[in-house]
Amino acid sequence: MNEAPPTHRETLQQQAVAWHVRLTSGAADEAVLAEFEQWRRQGPEYEQAYRAVEAVWQKLPSPILADRQRRLALAAKRRRANHARRGLGLAAAASLLLLILRGFYPDYLQHPLADYRTRIGEQTSITLADGSIAHLNTDTAIDVTISGSERRIALLRGEAEFDVAHDAGRPFRVTSGTTTTEALGTRFVVRYDGQAGSVTLLQGRIRSSRPSAQGAQTDSATLSPGQQITFDAEKLGSLRSVELNNADAWRRGRLLMNFVPLKQVIAEINRYRRSQIRLLDDNLAEREVNIAVDIQQIDAWLQALQQTLPIKVVEAGPFVFLRS
Repeated sequence: MNEAPPTHRETLQQQAVAWHVRLTSGAADEAVLAEFEQWRRQGPEYEQAYRAVEAVWQKLPSPILADRQRRLALAAKRRRANHARRGLGLAAAASLLLLILRGFYPDYLQHPLADYRTRIGEQTSITLADGSIAHLNTDTAIDVTISGSERRIALLRGEAEFDVAHDAGRPFRVTSGTTTTEALGTRFVVRYDGQAGSVTLLQGRIRSSRPSAQGAQTDSATLSPGQQITFDAEKLGSLRSVELNNADAWRRGRLLMNFVPLKQVIAEINRYRRSQIRLLDDNLAEREVNIAVDIQQIDAWLQALQQTLPIKVVEAGPFVFLRS
C-alpha cells in the first residue's frame, strides 16, 4: 500500500476537518450533503481521512463537546442575521478542531492508509504471510510487501521488532527513510521517527545500508547481537553496544533505562501518552536517572518519582509538568 505524499495527506486532513465542521453545524442542506458525497467518493483515502476525524471527535473530552454545542446553538441564532460571520465561525471551528487533532491525536492523522498501525499507547503483534512476526510498539505504522523474490517492510514511523522466518531465497528487508536493514533469519528492532532512527540486533545477523541519491550504496554496517546503529537521512552512525534486556523491554510492557538524562526518559514516556509531560527546570532535565516503568502505570510512576527525587508533579487539565 502506498502512502499519500505528506502535502496531499495534510490537505486531506484539512478538508476532512472542514467537512466535519460543516456537516455538524446544523446548516448542512441537501446540496451540501451531495457535495460532501462527491468529495468522499474521490478515493478511499478521502473516506479514511473523514472517518479519522469522526473517531477523534468522539474521543474529545465532554467539556469541549459541550462548548462546541453551545457555540453551534449561538451561531444558529445569528445565522440569518449575518451569513459572513457564520462562515468565519465555521473556519475558526475548523482551525480549532484541526489544532486539537494535531495536538492530542496526531496518530489518527498520520499514515491513515498504512497496512498496519498502532495508536499512541497501543501495541500489537502481526504474523505475516511468510511466517515472520512483526511486533509493533506505540504509534507505529508499516507497509508490507511480500513477493516471490523479496519480503519488504516499510517502517513509516514508530518502532517494531521483527522475528524473521528463515527463507534464504527471499531476503527480509526493512526500510526506514533512506536506510534498509536486511536479514535472513533473525530478531531485530527498528525505530524511526520520520527523520532519524536506530537498528538494534537481538539475535542472528543483519546488515544496514543507506543508498545515495543515485542509488549506489554509500554506507553499510553488519551488526552482531547486542549492537545498535543509528541513522538519519545523511548517514549511518557508529556501532555501539546496548543492553538487550532494555532494548525490547517494551515487548514485556516495561521501559528500562540506565544512567540517562531525565529529559530523555520523559521523551520516551511521552511516546505512550496523549497528555504530554513537560519539564520546567533545565537542571532537572539533565539529571541522570535509572528507571523501570510499567507502561500501563506511568501515572503511578510519576507519583512515586516525587518520593525519590526533588521533583514536584503539577497537573493542569490534560497537561503534566515537572519542576524542582
